Amino acid sequence: MDESITFLHSSDWQLGMMRRFLGPDGQARWGQARLDAVARIGDVAERTGARFLVVTGDVFEHNQVERQTILRACEALKRIPVPVVLLPGNHDALEPGSLWTSAQWTAHKPDHVTVVTGTTPLEIVPGVEIVGAPWRSRRPVSDPAAPGYAGLAPAEDGVRRILLAHGQLTSLSGGMSDVPTIDQAALEAAVADGRLQYVGLGDRHSTTQVTERIWFSGTQEVTAPEENDPGNVLAVTLAGDSITVEPQRVGAWHMVEHHAELDGEESLKALEDWFAELPDKERTYVRLAADGSLPLPLLSRLDAMVDAQGEVFASVERWAKFWTVRPAPEAADLDALQLSGPARAAMEELRQALAGGDESAGAALTLMHRLARDAG
Repeated sequence: MDESITFLHSSDWQLGMMRRFLGPDGQARWGQARLDAVARIGDVAERTGARFLVVTGDVFEHNQVERQTILRACEALKRIPVPVVLLPGNHDALEPGSLWTSAQWTAHKPDHVTVVTGTTPLEIVPGVEIVGAPWRSRRPVSDPAAPGYAGLAPAEDGVRRILLAHGQLTSLSGGMSDVPTIDQAALEAAVADGRLQYVGLGDRHSTTQVTERIWFSGTQEVTAPEENDPGNVLAVTLAGDSITVEPQRVGAWHMVEHHAELDGEESLKALEDWFAELPDKERTYVRLAADGSLPLPLLSRLDAMVDAQGEVFASVERWAKFWTVRPAPEAADLDALQLSGPARAAMEELRQALAGGDESAGAALTLMHRLARDAG
């Protein structure tokens, strides 16, 4: 095993995924970006001298994706100049009606692409054996990785064996998974006794090193702000008894969370500056949390700012769960509106309701202030 070999590991492409917070234009651009990131994996293959690519589950968002999604995926796969091995995961399981047996896929699948449909070892290139555990339903009844390596003897001299599996590790799930998880200790034992030289995992969207030879590649393009270091493909080099794993960036989008404490003019200016400093605005989704209280003019300015930034960025979303900015109406602000008649009476009623603890009255006062100001 002295000759080194490099291959790429990716997962969780979830082509056809929708994100409600992006809106139609942002969704279209983000969906195309996921395909573009797949195509860029081909550039990484050429740059690193990789011999093949493995994708460890959830290539597609579900088994009923649109025909256009399948055809565009096939075009992106054509741009990867090395053999590709795809593992069905929980989103695109090998169940009745699977897209993997559809006319659209079988008619347009590139010849250099192989779908793992069983547990029989596959020699992808001389001296390298792929074993996999494809999902056959969205709810397995046992460890979803075990069928890929159960009963295997240690790899023969000169053969490197790579396991492709999809699912959460028991050690990382915190007991919160509602489906069987992967036994990390059993994987480590299979690596230690020579049955496996690398374990490529999918399902976790963050690039994650579990051990030296067990990795989650993470998704090729970010899907949520909670993800840690998504947007990579792993370049894995096996050389003798050593291994090197290097994340290679292919994603172009960003999804970020920001919490703002708002209590006056200075804090609002700080939020404006934060927005201004973010790069790649057209490829960035912001989930914004805010707390504090503001006079009505500044609250109206905050609303206008967030609305305007939503037009500049891919999307700016007020995080409802953590959006607790309260109005602090000052008499001078309300009097400056010079309302009269029913409008004045409504404003006074709302001010009294807010003083009594009615939070909805604050939102109504803010809207009234903004409308009256704009009309003036």
